[in-house]
Amino acid sequence: MSRRAVAVLLTLAALAATAGCASDRSTAPDGYAWSYLDNPGEGPKLAYGRPDSDDVLLMLNCGEGPAKVTLTATGLSGRQIALASGRTVTRLPARAIASQAGQGVLEARTSTDAAALSAFRRTGALDLLVASERHGMPARDGEHARVKAFFKACSA
Repeated sequence: MSRRAVAVLLTLAALAATAGCASDRSTAPDGYAWSYLDNPGEGPKLAYGRPDSDDVLLMLNCGEGPAKVTLTATGLSGRQIALASGRTVTRLPARAIASQAGQGVLEARTSTDAAALSAFRRTGALDLLVASERHGMPARDGEHARVKAFFKACSA
């Protein structure tokens, strides 16, 4: 098993330990944050992971056309990516994609006005739903400004 795959598994274990079964309480693993990137030629991206590393749990990329978003979630299987912000839930059909980390990467396409993403933009609260668990990925402190900057860039 590659180092990347081990890192993903350890990250998911940490998320599961902090989330609690069927809990509505969102918690975030230590060391993870929202980062906004807008590199020339790549387009705006919003990533939740360890800063300055390849350890990313969720990536949002501005898609082709205004208000389009591609989501990539690491460490998941199945056929959907489910997001929640408060009581607002969005379930997106997803497909497995190849990655250097091996299995467990899903990709989905949606728009910035998907219910959970709209709520995330307003509140900074976002959870990844896996089975009956909520894995919190809240925007803390200055991170909410990064979230808003991403959605503003994607809406242009």
